[in-house]
Amino acid sequence: MNYKERIAALKTFKAAITGGDTTDSVSGISSEISGWEGNACLKFDDYVQIIKTDCADISAKKASFLSEIDGRISQIQAIFDMEVSLNRWRLGMVYDSEDSTNNKNLIYYSISQADLDSSVRDYLLSMVY
Repeated sequence: MNYKERIAALKTFKAAITGGDTTDSVSGISSEISGWEGNACLKFDDYVQIIKTDCADISAKKASFLSEIDGRISQIQAIFDMEVSLNRWRLGMVYDSEDSTNNKNLIYYSISQADLDSSVRDYLLSMVY
């Protein structure tokens, strides 16, 4: 899997997670019920508090996880950009100053034979003109 495929897979994964409904929509719920009598009210208060805590925790973990995915996407993009930058010199090489078509073919060959990630190679090859 090349750099661009990894980025696309992570973005798809992130979209699937983001699309799931894990928002904290219970934090404002009150456990007050008018007219409630008996001891069950205390257990209900405890239950509502547990649910509020769990929802807040899940929402925080989801946000943290999505942030980590964004960080990984940024790392992979930075590696891609660095490899492109380090190999951009190949585009300006002059192998045959007499024949521009042959020079372009030699540049193309040089890039295609280089030990590069396939997404970097494809990007550089698309720049050969």
